[in-house]
Amino acid sequence: MKFGEARSTGRSIPLAPLIDVVFILLVFFMLASSYLDWRAIDLRVTRSDDPATVSQRALVIRLKADGSSRMGRDMLSPESLRSRIETAIAENSDLRVTILSEPDVPLQRAVDMLDIVKGLGASNVSFARVR
Repeated sequence: MKFGEARSTGRSIPLAPLIDVVFILLVFFMLASSYLDWRAIDLRVTRSDDPATVSQRALVIRLKADGSSRMGRDMLSPESLRSRIETAIAENSDLRVTILSEPDVPLQRAVDMLDIVKGLGASNVSFARVR
C-alpha cells in the first residue's frame, strides 16, 4: 500500500520578507532611540516683567527683536559683546549670566547666545523672557 503526501489546500506565507521588515524596523527604532538626548540643553526659563528683578550681580544680556543685543544700557556689536562677556567671566568665574529675550526673538538666536556664553566659560546661565 502506497501512502501519498498530504496536499495543502491553502497558500503558505513566505516568512523571509516579513522577518526582514521586522528586523529593519527594530534597527531603525534602536538607532532613533539613542539620539533622544542628543545635544540636550539644561536650562532654566523664568518669566520676568522687569529686568531689574533678575539679579543685581548677574551679567544681563538682552536680545532684542530687531536683532540687536544689549548689555546693561549699551547696545553692542557681536564682537564687542563677546569680548565684554569674556572679560566679565575672566574676572568672576562664578558669575551668573542671564539672557533676557523679547517674545519675537527666534529661539535659534537665544541658543546661539547660550553657545557663545558657555564657550567662554560661564557655568551659571539662565534664560528669562520679557513680556
